Amino acid sequence: MMSARLVVATLAVAICATASVNGFAISDSASDEGQEVIESLERQCLQLTGSTETFEKLVAGFSFAPMCFAGHLDLEGLAADIIELNDSNRAKFFGTYCPQMNESLQCINPLFELLRTCWDGEDLAIMDIMYNMIPEALNLMCKDHGEIFFRLEGPEYNKCVEKFDDYTAECSGKISNSTETMYLSKLDEGQCRELGDFRGCIAEKLQICKAPGIIDLIDIFYKPMVKASSCAKYINFEQRDPVESNEI
Repeated sequence: MMSARLVVATLAVAICATASVNGFAISDSASDEGQEVIESLERQCLQLTGSTETFEKLVAGFSFAPMCFAGHLDLEGLAADIIELNDSNRAKFFGTYCPQMNESLQCINPLFELLRTCWDGEDLAIMDIMYNMIPEALNLMCKDHGEIFFRLEGPEYNKCVEKFDDYTAECSGKISNSTETMYLSKLDEGQCRELGDFRGCIAEKLQICKAPGIIDLIDIFYKPMVKASSCAKYINFEQRDPVESNEI
């Protein structure tokens, strides 16, 4: 179950890194590139909010975030238990750590709310996609005690994955050139339907090769993209292949 171990560990680290990386960027040992990013963010916050208050709150929030995570997520225990993860103990593993990772999201939610005030347009849309991908990935990972990982180990899934590039190339015909070059916030109903048709085409291909669960992995990006774009007005993705709540 190497794939399960890698994804769980990566997601846990990503949740923590989301908050901690910017804290490192503003330290004395920060790289020049990292410092430039922070200075750019400071200017952006000042330009859009008219004061330095938001940026100062972000600095304070990022400094406190590691302690917040330590109070909710047992990374040491997760790192030790994930080595032994298998089908016989996955209910206990995911039952223990999924609630912890869910709780730890409260450490980054206020930070993203502050960050949202410092971005607009396409930058804001992209940030919203990245932000919403975290709970989507967590939902799928925890669904049925990590069932997706154990299904992906099957031979039918491996065969389907090998054909995925061909499926993508074939289904890309559903998307016109105008849709490919449009900003997310500017997509009209027809272009949004094209994205929905592309996703539906992929889902149909995966169903034929008897690996429908792979569409859930695609939806980790697809659903946040719809939510962050103008397509949220036209596509009701909750009606198809919904990822259920990750509560155990």
